[in-house]
Amino acid sequence: MFSPGLINSLKAFARQEYFNPDLLYAFIVTLGLVVPLAVGYYLNKPLIGSFAAITGQTLLVIKYQHTYPQRALILLFGLLFISAAVLVGTMLGTYFWLAIFIMALLASISSLLKEFGSFGQVIGFCAVIIFLLALPPPHSLEVGLDRYLAIWLGGLWAAFISLFFWFFLPDLPYYTNLARPWELSSNLAIFLASTNTQKDYAERVQEKEISLRQAINQVLPYLRLHHVRYFFVRRDLLKLVRASSRFGATIMAMNHALEHLREHPKKHLFMPAIQERLFLAAAAAKIIVNALVLARPQELDNLKIKINQLKASSGELQQLDSSHQKDFNVQLDLHRFITLLDSAIHYLEDAHFLLSRIHQNKKLPTTNVASQNQTRLLPPLRALFRFKNVPLKHTFRLMLVTSVGVALYLGFQIPRGYWIPLTVMVVLQPDFGTTQQKSMQRVLGTFLGGILGTLLLIHPFSPVIIILAIATFSFLFIYFQERNYTISVTFLTMLLVAMFEVTGPIDWHLAAYRLFATVLGVILSVTAAFVLWPDWERTKVRFVMARGLRANLNLLHQLHHELVAQTGFHARIIADRRKAESANIDIAESVKRLQLEPGTKKQKQKIAQNLAFYNVRLSRELLSLAALLPQIKTDNPTYTEAETYLRQAAEQLEDIITALITEKNSANTNLPGQPFPAYTLNLEFKTAAVSQANSTDLHLDTAILQTEIVHEQLNKIADAILHLHRLAYNLNQL
Repeated sequence: MFSPGLINSLKAFARQEYFNPDLLYAFIVTLGLVVPLAVGYYLNKPLIGSFAAITGQTLLVIKYQHTYPQRALILLFGLLFISAAVLVGTMLGTYFWLAIFIMALLASISSLLKEFGSFGQVIGFCAVIIFLLALPPPHSLEVGLDRYLAIWLGGLWAAFISLFFWFFLPDLPYYTNLARPWELSSNLAIFLASTNTQKDYAERVQEKEISLRQAINQVLPYLRLHHVRYFFVRRDLLKLVRASSRFGATIMAMNHALEHLREHPKKHLFMPAIQERLFLAAAAAKIIVNALVLARPQELDNLKIKINQLKASSGELQQLDSSHQKDFNVQLDLHRFITLLDSAIHYLEDAHFLLSRIHQNKKLPTTNVASQNQTRLLPPLRALFRFKNVPLKHTFRLMLVTSVGVALYLGFQIPRGYWIPLTVMVVLQPDFGTTQQKSMQRVLGTFLGGILGTLLLIHPFSPVIIILAIATFSFLFIYFQERNYTISVTFLTMLLVAMFEVTGPIDWHLAAYRLFATVLGVILSVTAAFVLWPDWERTKVRFVMARGLRANLNLLHQLHHELVAQTGFHARIIADRRKAESANIDIAESVKRLQLEPGTKKQKQKIAQNLAFYNVRLSRELLSLAALLPQIKTDNPTYTEAETYLRQAAEQLEDIITALITEKNSANTNLPGQPFPAYTLNLEFKTAAVSQANSTDLHLDTAILQTEIVHEQLNKIADAILHLHRLAYNLNQL
């Protein structure tokens, strides 16, 4: 009935949505809004249904990185806070100064809750929304209790959706997050095997690499979980995640060799074989995912079969026809691929061993260890006052500006004036550049959404049509939220216009009122960001860059240590790599803020952008060298060269960091074209050496090829450091 290709495509789509929800996420959030709204209309209480709908939708926006008990506790505390906000807003809405004080208090709590992560930010913002919507009359206790009940009903609906599988598969979030790095590594291998090299190929590879790194970082909270059920398997699960990190880094390191091989005129002679190996490696990684998420013992046998197939195919790859082995460049890239493939197979074997042991240890009794391992359900309260995510002065600024917004709303009785403080909550950011950007996007989206929503719904429609329109607008609002903020705000405004249609008659004045309140909120936000304790990125960007370079320097020191200790791709490298990647993200965000700031020289912005680019490139090249460490033994001629180079590179990076911080260039301002000429490639000599070999077997020249691979990787690191040196020098010359 259905073609196998269609079935496979549907399976792939379902698998992608499971591990990285996109359309499914938008659908679930929309479900949280539409069902309470429809029920409220059916019971002839549309306003009460709106409170439940907003609560349900907002709580489902949270992208949980928690187990089911943690989710339940987060939802419980969130509902207690939000329901208190609606009760306070309803009962105290007539008291001008008290309402202003409560608004400032809620804004400060909302800002502090961001220190807990995304769920704290969403819960705080939801409490502010509900409080502001509860300020208009009536202000009776009966109305307050109705709204209070609506909040809990909407929250329970969101909890039902979020915790649906708790009683059936209690460990599902735990093992899903542990399996995600393997799934993304598998997808990366499949993508690299593709013969279609799109124009945005490099960007897509980088996106997949970033997704993989983020997935590995998000596993950490689960690995810290000391629940009794995981007592005997937690250490092996940690090793399994490390194996996924090494496997993903090895697959990523193959990309350079594949870029060269795809461009070769005779690529049809060897690319099919390479693609077959990549597909086999991807299939093996997906079997590991199935073994973790589905806990099926038979998957271990399937994994062993795939590993054996990979081993056999690796041997076959080494026996490629000599007609295309005479080209040294092809030999070099093929040997690089085979070396990395052998490492990938080794990590798959580690995973098979660990999964087998996990399967056995799960059966061990845990009655005697229950009292020794308690699970922390929520982060410690001291996290509220670390101010890592939001500066303290921004919290004070937010309190002040939202208070002014509520004062304008209540003092002048502005229709739909609650959008003034709501706009401030969304638009006002710790830095001026981002605030200005979001302000323009917010105004434009509100203007377009108000016009389109009013035009579409100016004629009377049946409630069913209106609710379907709300569902459509909600879905598109969530879908575009991380893709295009202006379009997302456009659909949000259309959604709100449609919701007003359910709760009462609509005309163009509603859109005009919201646009006016939004513009007023934007003016307050931009003015506050510029006047009240402004935080200019140009005064901090050098130190952010220096921290990023320092993280790479620490990674380089760790590579040197593991090389000397002959411990290969050790877990310590993974820890330092994670810190380097986190620092790279900070640099990218700093550069983005710098580009949005007025008054910053274009030349300085360009240099900062290039510094960020080459620092990321340095991290990637260091990680590629880490994948080669197991092959660099002490008796190998490249050992001494690599050890010497890494020490020299560390000194060079230290000089660059000092130059950035002090804004003074080092005494040595002569920048050579090749800072480490001892590692310059000599392809003509190597080609001659290969052509004089008595046999065309690839492994006759393993020593030559292995040396050349290491030299080439060292040169890539040297090239990245050279560019960083030049950029820091040019920055100090401005």
